[in-house]
Order: sequence, then C-alpha cells, then structure tokens
Amino acid sequence: MFRNYLAAALRNLARNRLYAGITIVGLSVGFAAALLIALFVRDEFSYDRFFPDYRQIYRLSTIVATNGGAPSEGEYTPIPLAEVLRLDFPQMQLVARYGAAGYPPDVKHGEISAAEQNVAWADPELFQLMPFPTVAGDLAHALDAPDSVVIDQTMARKYFSADAPLGQTLFIDKHPMRVTAVIKDLPSNTHILGEIFPSGRAPWGIMHNIESSQGFGSNRVQTYFRLRPGTSVASVESQLPAFIQRRYGTALQGDAKYWLTPVNIGDIHLRPSRASQFTKASGDPKVVMAIAAVGVLIVVVAAINFVTLMTARAARRAVEVGVRKSAGASRRDLIVQFMGEALIYVAVAGVVAIALAELLLPAFNALVQRRIGFDYLHDARLAAGMVGVLLVVALLAGAYPALVMSGFRPAAVLKGGVVQSIGGARVRQALVVIQFAVLVALILGAGSIYRQTMFALNDATHLDKKDVLLLLAKPCTRNLRDQIRQVPGVVTAACTSAYAINVADNETTATSGRIHTTVAINPIDYGFLETFRLKPLAGRLFDPNRPGDAAYGLDFHQPLVINETAARALGFARPAEAVGKSIVWNGVMDYGLPEAARGQYMQNSPSTIIGVLPDFTFGSARAKIQPQIYVIGPKVGGPFDSLALAVRLDPNHKAEALAGIDRQWKRTQSGPMTTYFVDLFMLRLYVDTIVQGAMITASAIVALSIAALGLFAMSAYTTERRTKEIGVRKAMGASSGDVLKLLLWQFTKPVIWANLIAWPVTWFILQRWLSSFAYHVDLPLWTFLAAGAAALVIAWATVFFHALNVARSKPVGALRYE
Repeated sequence: MFRNYLAAALRNLARNRLYAGITIVGLSVGFAAALLIALFVRDEFSYDRFFPDYRQIYRLSTIVATNGGAPSEGEYTPIPLAEVLRLDFPQMQLVARYGAAGYPPDVKHGEISAAEQNVAWADPELFQLMPFPTVAGDLAHALDAPDSVVIDQTMARKYFSADAPLGQTLFIDKHPMRVTAVIKDLPSNTHILGEIFPSGRAPWGIMHNIESSQGFGSNRVQTYFRLRPGTSVASVESQLPAFIQRRYGTALQGDAKYWLTPVNIGDIHLRPSRASQFTKASGDPKVVMAIAAVGVLIVVVAAINFVTLMTARAARRAVEVGVRKSAGASRRDLIVQFMGEALIYVAVAGVVAIALAELLLPAFNALVQRRIGFDYLHDARLAAGMVGVLLVVALLAGAYPALVMSGFRPAAVLKGGVVQSIGGARVRQALVVIQFAVLVALILGAGSIYRQTMFALNDATHLDKKDVLLLLAKPCTRNLRDQIRQVPGVVTAACTSAYAINVADNETTATSGRIHTTVAINPIDYGFLETFRLKPLAGRLFDPNRPGDAAYGLDFHQPLVINETAARALGFARPAEAVGKSIVWNGVMDYGLPEAARGQYMQNSPSTIIGVLPDFTFGSARAKIQPQIYVIGPKVGGPFDSLALAVRLDPNHKAEALAGIDRQWKRTQSGPMTTYFVDLFMLRLYVDTIVQGAMITASAIVALSIAALGLFAMSAYTTERRTKEIGVRKAMGASSGDVLKLLLWQFTKPVIWANLIAWPVTWFILQRWLSSFAYHVDLPLWTFLAAGAAALVIAWATVFFHALNVARSKPVGALRYE
C-alpha cells in the first residue's frame, strides 16, 4: 500500500511540474529564510552563556536618577570599586575590572604599527572569571605582571606572523609589553570587545592614572564578580544600599539617586544600557522576538502557497479520488495518501532549504556581523528542531488539502459533476489576504526602519556632520591644529577631548540655587563648536581673544557654555535667563596638576554661563540628550586630555585636503594616522538598527517572492478555470480591456482587504518599536498608502501576463475548451 501511495504521489508531481516546482521553491526559500532567522535569534539568546557556571558571573551596572527624573542605567563603574568590593563582600569569590582608554592606542612591533580600536586594560582575575579558549600561555595568571599583555590570534598573526609569540614585545603607546598568553578570537556571541588586553596593573595604564586622580568620580570601567559556590546574588543585592551610602554618601548631593545592581552575564546583551566603546551594543529582546515572528510569518506565507495550490488543483484529481473510492479506498486511506504527498513536498523543500542556508550563511554572517555556525550534524537540538518544524508544517499545511480532496463523492465525480467549487474558494481568498497582509506589514517595517535610521544619523543629532573629519591625535597639540588649518581645502580645525564626542563619560554635579543636577563635562578647544556650525540660542561661544575663557587653575572660575537641556535642568525657563548666571560644579579636569593640589582643585567651583547651545549629541537617538557643560579644556591641545582633531573640509576640494593632511602628518608626527568621517564614526551606534533593517528588508523580499510565486500559479489556475466564461463574455461583446479589468479586479480585492488588516496591526507594532528611541520619525499616512500601493502593483504585475493572454484570446478557442 505504501508503494502505491508513493507511486501516486510521484506521478502527481511529474504531471504537475509547474505547480509542484512553484510549491517546492516557495517552501524551500521560506524554510531557508526562516532557518537563518532562527539561527540569528538563537545566537542572540546565547550571549556569554558558553562560560562555565555563567549563572554565577555578574556585572555591576550603575543606575542614576537626578531631580526625580527617569533612572538611566550604564555599565561604567568607579575604578576603585573593585578593591572595596573585595573587602566588603565575602560572597564574591573573584572581582575584576575591564576598561578602555577612550581612544585607540598606537600599537607597534617592528615595522608594523596601527591605532588599534579594541584595546582594553584588564585585571588578572578577568580571565579567571571569563576563561576564553587559549592558544598558548597560562591565561589565569597571564596579566599578573604590570608589563604583560594578552592578545588574540588575529593580533598575533598581524604583528608577529605567528600563533603563539609568547615572550615577544608589543609596544602600546611606546610602552613595551610582554606577550604572556594568546587567546582565540573572541566568539561573536559575547558582549566583550577586545583583541589586546594590557594588564590593569601597568603604572602608565588608564586604571592607574585615573584611579590616582579621580577616585570614585572615575566611572570608566566595568566591574565583574563571580559568586562563591552556595551563595546567592540576593545576599549581595540586599547589602548594596548600605554599601553605597557608606562608600558614596559624601559624593551624592541633592536629589541625585545612585544604585548599583548586579546583572547576570547571560542577560547583559539583551538588557538596555547606555552605549560603551568597549562592549557591543545591547540588543532588545522585543526586537529579537519581532524578528523571530518575521521568520514564522515567512513560513506561514510559504505554507499558504502550498495550501492554496493544493486545493486549487483538487479538481484535477477528482477522477482519481472517485476511482479509488469506487475500488474500496476509505476516506482515511486517501487522507493518509495526500498527507504523505504533503510530507514529500516538505521533505524535498527541507533538503533544498538546508542547502540554501549553508550556501547563504557566509553572506548572512557578513550582514549581521556574526560568526554563527550551522553544524546540524553534531547539534542534536538543532537537528531535532528542524525536523520537528518540517513535520509540523507538513501536517498543518497538508491537513486541509487532504480533507478537501478526500471528501469528493465518487458518484458526482464519475458522472462528470463540477467539483471546482469544492476546493474552498473562500478559504483560498482568505489565505491570499493573509499573505498580502504579511507582505504589506514587512514593507512598512522595512521602510520605517530605514527612515528612522536615516533620521537618527542625520537629523536627530542636530549636528552638521557632513564633510567633518576626525583625526585621532594623542595629544592634539595646538601646533598640530594650526598646521592642519593651513592645509589647502581645510575650512577649520579644533582639538577635542574624548568626552565631547561621546567616546567617554565625565559626569559631575552642578548646582544653581537649590537645584542640583547631574551634568556631563566636555572639555573642548576654541573653534570646536564652530566646526560643526553650531550657533548659540543666547549669549556667545568661546573667544580666543578673551583669555578669561580659558581660565583654569586653583583659582577656578572658568566660563561655561551649556546646552538647552542643562539650562532647563538648572531652573532657567529660557536660554537667555541662564546667560550671565553663576553655577557651582565640581572641577574634575586636574590632569597634570601636582598631587597635593588636586584635592583643592576638586572642590566645588563657581563659574559663569556665557552661552546656551541648542541640544545636539554625538550619541544615540535612543537616549535623551543629557545636560551638557562645555569648557575650554586645560589639556585640550596639551599633553593629556585631547583625543582628536575635528577638521571641516571644503566639499569642493576634499581629495586635495585629505592628501595635504596626510603629507602634513607624515612630516610632523610619528606613528600611524587614523581618521574617520564623523558620519561613519557615529554609524557604530546604529549598527544593530541597520542590521535589523537589513533583515526585515531581506525578509520582505523573500516574502514578496514567495507571495508572487503563489499568485502567479493561482492566476494561471484562475484564468484556466474561467476560460469558457471569458469566451462567453467576449462572444457577448466584452472587449479585451473589460476582461483584463475583470481578472485584475479579482486579485485586487484581497490586496485591499490585506491593507485594511495590516495597517492597524503594523502601526501598533511600529509605534512600540519607535518608542525605544527618544527622538524618532512619525508614521505618516503616506507610508501606509505607499506600502499598500506597492503590494497592489506587485499583485497586478504578477497576474498581468496570464490575464492579458486570456483577454486577448479568440472566443472560439475558449468556447471549445473542455
């Protein structure tokens, strides 16, 4: 019996090659797309869960709320925090810090040198907390010595042309560091960004320098801990409030609220947090689940094609069903046969889908910037999941066609009765509506994500970034600045600190009367604000002809420029009211001062506001613009605090300017030159949004292709079924245009209904997604109309060929049909 069923199924596939091919291609493409999406979603939920006992590893996050505002969570913690945690929390077996300098250090060995992005100082205990796979060396004690450094395989091959260059010397900002261990390149599913890890014990490193000068004001590192066996994180959480008051109490002023909260390492990636330059951007679990839902919808669209085509072609198999029933076959036997055919379709599509997924995986990894594997032969859970999904799709999608075809009555069929209507025309219409509703939703999603990304990059920042170049220079001396200004094609240039361009945080408390607020201090150079064509709302900007604008020292009364948000936070109703007013803030720019003078310099210092700027940001549009203070930095343009030179280029002489800057750098500077256009520099903040948009766009294209395939087959069936009707209409005087309109209208109605269903649902989902951005685009009516029109054009273009052929055919041929 099984042999008969199989033979019947294969004969049916052979007789209906077009429809079978369309069904298998649609299912294959849908399964492959869904499989890649499933691999991405699984990867999102696997971050850092490959560490042994990852449930015992935590990172401390800081939560700050000022003036009763909404709390803001970040991963930066004070540099000395680790030491006092070891003293106060015996539950912590290991405590370790991890932090970056805020600028790419110059790394050199022999003739090879580069400004490396992913350099981060680490405590020796970090690799005991996170034991990454090791190529060579004792990772647990690799960073014990102050001059030790751990590198990954890529850096080992780049600088030493070897996999295990133990004992070799690597110069970091001209400091010799000894390679003590080599780790494998970090997996893509870890939140850590790092390729070179100098020891945090280095006396010249960031942890030592800032720890000695800023103490608990130095929120520049991430702090991790591992719980002792048998202890609970709840015991740590219960002691943190008292710990904060004991260690931080004197630093908290006014209405400022400060919390520390432990976050399990397996939850870090999908926990919203402020962006950091040395960890990957956080994911959003809601977005990840939405992407998973898109994968399910693609399978639904492919399954709908299967159902519609199987039921539409049911009339062709009516005689077969009648003969089998007359020969004694029961309805159950026919259901088994047709379900078996569905399993064959799905099995063939599944094999093709796996091959497609393997073929497309490298390109997919490049798109999402991951290294996702697809080893289903050695991953039992993955293999079982794929088989389970294929079986479920086969059973669910094949059930309805099997029930329809097995229900034909042999007497009516063998007498030549009409069975076309038994196929469930209304059900097919409903399924086509669902297909196009999904398609409209995906088109709207892809378009809205693109608009939001462009808005976030270009408009939400309120900066004129076009043609502005960041030239990394440590230090950015005034001599270098003046030399670059003389290069033909350079409009202006100004030094900047890491803080001013959102590479690092530098927060303190400012007070106006009885109002206390947290502000970010941004040391800048003369001309920095003008480089981005910023103009004050009230007052003026810094003037190099006014020496008092750069007044800093122990007698600290430095003039300030603040942003509009800071003016409101300090109690000024209008920008003009803030100009000329004095506020008190903690001076924290004491780099280079004698050790004995730092305590005095750190005291609250009154300063006068000379100007108020419109709000702008180098950060992400997801976060609201925070209160900002801009000062002429004591070491911006000097030996320590500067990071880069912001250079505005003449757009008509850009190539000439870039070449001139390169020549000037080689004449006057040592080490490699690293440059970024500000647009590309800020693009790093939106990589996740761009990836989401690309995935939704690709999904929309896949769904469009599958829907178009199904509609093409349905139009072929429909025009074939209505051939005699169309011949009668033409014989009665209908023109080809009338017939064409009739057929196109048949496929227009489900698209209209699809729009009415998709619009409100998609609006609700997109509003939820856009609400995660502090500054976002709206959802105008024209975007919905455009998506609906696009779906309609796709439907018309798909069915036009068949409709036109039938409309232009001669009535005599149609009347002789059947």
